[in-house]
Amino acid sequence: MSSSNSPCAACKFLRRKCTQECVFAPYFPPDQPQKFASVHKVFGASNVAKLLNELNAAQREDAVNSLAYEAEERLRDPVYGCVGLIS
Repeated sequence: MSSSNSPCAACKFLRRKCTQECVFAPYFPPDQPQKFASVHKVFGASNVAKLLNELNAAQREDAVNSLAYEAEERLRDPVYGCVGLIS
């Protein structure tokens, strides 16, 4: 849960109580709801939670940033996603 006692963007989107153990809270702050919405739409909250739980804490922020970038590009270009920008 964020320090301001408001639920993280993930818990707010999923309409659930944000606890101290929330795996999403450090990476999806309440002021960035679109970041989680994109990741959820492309990858699903359950899959992202499983991925974050399998990674060590040092890798999680990079993983979330990568997922958010890939999700935004997949929504922008459903066929090629981020590969369309690379090639």
